[in-house]
Amino acid sequence: MAIIDEWGKDPAVRTMRKIFRAVDDAQREFFDHLEISRYDPRIRPWRERALVLFEKAFFKARRAGVTVNEEVASNIYLNCLAKVMMAQGIEIPETYLPDPIFSEE
Repeated sequence: MAIIDEWGKDPAVRTMRKIFRAVDDAQREFFDHLEISRYDPRIRPWRERALVLFEKAFFKARRAGVTVNEEVASNIYLNCLAKVMMAQGIEIPETYLPDPIFSEE
């Protein structure tokens, strides 16, 4: 029995999938720049905390009328992730941080 992706036809679902893919790619590149292994056990708690901040900032940006596309979502997420990591004592060179488009605060 073939599984048909009915959700994939919905433009909103396709947009969110593009956003998730862009955020995942940006995160992978961010960790590569910082030379942090994808298997580092610290990543999971960082991602969990960053997701909480990201969700708040994402919806706050939408309410403020910001068009949240792949680039904006990746920017917001990386800034949230960096904030969490820096709170845990990880030094992140400013050159690796995107300029904030929208703050979660």
